[in-house]
Amino acid sequence: MRIRRGFLGWGVFLILVGAIPLLVRSGYLDADQVDRLWTLWPLILVGIGVGLILRHSRFDFVGGLIVAATVGLMVGGLLSAGFGQISNGVCGSQTGSAAFPARDGTFAGPGSVELQLDCGQLTVGVASGTGWHVAGSDDDGNGPAIDSTDTSLTVRSRSGNGAPFFGFGARDSWQVTVPDASRLDVDLEVNAGGATVDLGGASLGTLDLRQNAGSATVDLGTVTVIDGLDARLNAGSLGVTLPNVSLTGTIVANAGSVRLCAPPGAGLKLQTGEDIVGSYDYHGHGLVKDGSTWTTPGFDTAAVKIELQTSANAGSFTLDPEDGCD
Repeated sequence: MRIRRGFLGWGVFLILVGAIPLLVRSGYLDADQVDRLWTLWPLILVGIGVGLILRHSRFDFVGGLIVAATVGLMVGGLLSAGFGQISNGVCGSQTGSAAFPARDGTFAGPGSVELQLDCGQLTVGVASGTGWHVAGSDDDGNGPAIDSTDTSLTVRSRSGNGAPFFGFGARDSWQVTVPDASRLDVDLEVNAGGATVDLGGASLGTLDLRQNAGSATVDLGTVTVIDGLDARLNAGSLGVTLPNVSLTGTIVANAGSVRLCAPPGAGLKLQTGEDIVGSYDYHGHGLVKDGSTWTTPGFDTAAVKIELQTSANAGSFTLDPEDGCD
């Protein structure tokens, strides 16, 4: 029998992704052991290094196997323990208790909001008027770095403030309020943490979201307008309540699970990716499949049209799950 090296890594990856949940359900692995699988990530660097050293030898495949096995163990652990718990494995589990000074400001017209949080919990809401507000707590009370003008707001985790990304310690907690009277482009990035984003009533240009190692929920159900959505999930979970206005966008899930909740009566056109380890639960909602596209009958005449490119790489998409998207 001849083994094709090109598929060897995929085989090892898929075997471990399936084996870890089976071992957990059979009682051979407990929750603590599964949680520690995420800490194996440095082996990915080791595998890359081994591959470089052996690249001109007949053992050049060994580095790739180390990487495939490590990623397989990590993804299998995620499937077993729940994507929403991953941030506790790479970031501290305790929230900082020192409140930092609140900051306020206003927008003079259309503007942009950029939020980047490393290790912690982000809550975003909307208030009437043109004003914004940032409050919260962290380990030392210094707060995030905030820059603002009358057309922009930028809030970022401070470098070296003790935020323990890929470590242990206190997590930051931010509460950010943006105005409904100003049309805003919003850019959110959360690394090793969680986000609860409710933009109901807001007027949005583009919404860009990057959630890395953690969980997020985004409620767009009552936004007044939105030009586009671009969301990328890496190792975690994401719930999106879609708006009752027409929308085009892209959502990518890499080793993560995405839940989509659509407004009643909206026309949907959901394009899927072709990754062999991606899954899409779009059946049972009246959508018709044509190739890699799922479409609501009568889409062309629908008052609200939502077109999304959905791509799952070792991940999954579910439309209108029973437990909602919160």
